[in-house]
Amino acid sequence: MKVLVSDAVSQAGIDILEENGIEVIYNTNLSYEELLEEIGKYDGIILRSMTPLNEEVLSHAKNLKVIARAGSGYDNIDVEAASKMGIIVLNTPGQNSVSAAEQTMALMLGVSRNVAQANQALHEGVWDRKKYMGVELNGKTLGVIGLGRIGGLVTKRAQAFNMDVIASDPYIPNSRGEKFGVDLVDLDELLERSDYITLHTPLTDETHHILSTEEFAKMKEGVIVINVARGKNVDHKALYQAIKDGKVAGAGIDVHEEEPLSKEYPLLELDEKVIVAPHLGGTTVEAMDNVSIDAARQMLMVFERGFPKTPLNIPTLEPEDMEHIRPYFTLAEKLGTFYAGLADNRLEEVEVIYKGEITDYDLKPVTTSLLKGLLNPILNDNVNLVNSRLIAEERGINIVESKGDNSETYSSLITLKVKSKANVNQLSGTVFHDNKMRIVEIGDYEIDIKPEGILLVTNHTDQPGVVGKVGSLLGDNGINIASMQLGRDKFGGEAIMVLTIDQELNKQVKEELLEIDGMVDINLVKL
Repeated sequence: MKVLVSDAVSQAGIDILEENGIEVIYNTNLSYEELLEEIGKYDGIILRSMTPLNEEVLSHAKNLKVIARAGSGYDNIDVEAASKMGIIVLNTPGQNSVSAAEQTMALMLGVSRNVAQANQALHEGVWDRKKYMGVELNGKTLGVIGLGRIGGLVTKRAQAFNMDVIASDPYIPNSRGEKFGVDLVDLDELLERSDYITLHTPLTDETHHILSTEEFAKMKEGVIVINVARGKNVDHKALYQAIKDGKVAGAGIDVHEEEPLSKEYPLLELDEKVIVAPHLGGTTVEAMDNVSIDAARQMLMVFERGFPKTPLNIPTLEPEDMEHIRPYFTLAEKLGTFYAGLADNRLEEVEVIYKGEITDYDLKPVTTSLLKGLLNPILNDNVNLVNSRLIAEERGINIVESKGDNSETYSSLITLKVKSKANVNQLSGTVFHDNKMRIVEIGDYEIDIKPEGILLVTNHTDQPGVVGKVGSLLGDNGINIASMQLGRDKFGGEAIMVLTIDQELNKQVKEELLEIDGMVDINLVKL
């Protein structure tokens, strides 16, 4: 595997990749034209906010499997274009949250006390205490737009300064406001009540220019605005005018609509009212190490197991939920692959039935993993966690996901039921408390199979001699049997046998197996 690091990141993450046998090319000086030429050589890319992965660039990324954003924002990545190409996009939210929260407080204090302006004046030989008189945070009302991870950290720090905090966030429950001891209000009320306003939202259609001319008009006279979120959350032309008109007393701006800044950037004219920084919210030694390490580890997850912790373009879960059901992602994919090795009919409907303890979680990502395992061998296509549902839908396969009652035998159970024109087949699997996976049902047969290695599956008549002849034939051809499981519906009826073998079968051995009296069919499955 070969990975490009195109923006400055900590060496800590690069070391992790190289220790795991990944070739890493560190080049932060690529021009746009050079990026177009180079991107096709790589299986993965780690970047921050400066590398433009737009549709044109991604169209050249023929081998790219994963894009890892070392940080949280991903405005520079065309996620939709990546999804169409089956490229997993991930970020590292939370790893620089403390740094962003501290930068917010630094700007809030810096603007309130004119720290940067007073420092500059002293360097120019000017001592003027009256001119740089500031205001206290104590007793002021802080309006937090976006009470997510960083917004919550800012809230706690502001409360330590004895600020009264209110928040506006339509996507969080009241319980989160209660947790932080803040009133949840609508945006208009926040604008009207706040002495300070700080933004902590992602950039979406709804949050683009969430603060613009209309919003500034609703604010208190003398309000202070802080933005350490996304540059395009604030209309900077409108902010410039609000400061010039005296509506806004000052601003601390870490992120900007266009980065890097041009000399014509209007806020630079307001050096006595505004502190600007070159997007330093997540730029601390600790944060840079954290995001680099997390990006590298998640990239390895994609290379090795196929599912990162915080993907942006596949169904995902909260990290704590992910840890509980991660083994079921692997089990689901193996169930899909196992079924694909047995199937010879066109798929019309795939139903995934969940029972037991796992039904407490959102299981769409698990279903996605199962579809990947099911479709990849059948379609011989680049089916992955990003595009498996899309490919199934494009081929007219109906996907049904359901949750049933608790299993009588297992704490949790996944059942794959596949309908084709000819029939309906199913198999089930579970994960035991020690994370050991098992396939426990094939059709009507109860069985206990460890889903790994090369599996030889036979369908035969339940009659004496079949099992022995299979074993002898394999032994005569130097093929070792690691394990064997048998199942039957009734004495003398149909039976199934699953053997774990140490090597694949050649055409001659397969033909000889089919010639055994009572043998109906054989299939070879690699898991």
